[in-house]
Amino acid sequence: MLVILFKSIEDAIDQLGIIREQLIELRNNYGELMNKLKGNANIEGKLAKLGFQPRHRVITIQAIPHTINIHMSPHSTWLLNKLGSVSERIDYVIGEIDKVRNYLNGVKGNSSVIVIIDYTNKKTRLVFTP
Repeated sequence: MLVILFKSIEDAIDQLGIIREQLIELRNNYGELMNKLKGNANIEGKLAKLGFQPRHRVITIQAIPHTINIHMSPHSTWLLNKLGSVSERIDYVIGEIDKVRNYLNGVKGNSSVIVIIDYTNKKTRLVFTP
């Protein structure tokens, strides 16, 4: 869930535009990463069909205050699915931001605005406060 408070309608329109552009850039970065992972995911799928079980590799990084384990493979297919899910949520939020900005462009007044976007349940609320 994304909850954003703006001090005025004009501020909401401007800031939502900035947030939208940043989300588009993030979505494009995810798209590039997904394209790179597709090759690995295809190879994992072919190996699994041949009966090979890809080995699970873990890299351990000693960090303060915890040790971090990074799982390398065979997670390309899983990661590709997760990135696809996140990308769909980003697309939803961008679409809702566009709807809210279009609505706010027609609203006159000087009130604070709260935008609540629930990307899990696909609901958006717009609240005006004095």
